[in-house]
Amino acid sequence: MKEYYNDITKENLELIRMHRERVKEIENQIEQNTITIESLRDKKEELTKPLERALSERDTLQKQIANFSKDLMAKRNAKARLQVLHNKKKEYLENKEELEKKFKQLEKEKKDMYSKFERAIDQLRSRANYKNQVLDEVLAVRQAELEKKEV
Repeated sequence: MKEYYNDITKENLELIRMHRERVKEIENQIEQNTITIESLRDKKEELTKPLERALSERDTLQKQIANFSKDLMAKRNAKARLQVLHNKKKEYLENKEELEKKFKQLEKEKKDMYSKFERAIDQLRSRANYKNQVLDEVLAVRQAELEKKEV
């Protein structure tokens, strides 16, 4: 009898364990379904945005078709302005060439003046060095005379 009840208890415990596992599986399935639902909602939102953009683009294109004649006139005006700009560009390029020639000439003059300046500085340095040597010799002579007088 004891064995019979023990068997029943074991079976009941096994059933409880199986039911708990089944409950966990069901809970996991509910979570997965919830995640799937959320992802489908996100996907729906992602798909509605391109649809809205496509609809707005369609409306924009219909408006552009209505404004086609205006655009043709604007194109003609733009071509005329482009021609004017090309002419100005030619003028600017010619001016640029003239300015580059002047710049090169000024650069040459600058180099010449700088070399003259360098030569003048070198001459001044050599004169100053010569005067310094003369003053050093005079100083040496005076110091010698001073030492003699002191002795």
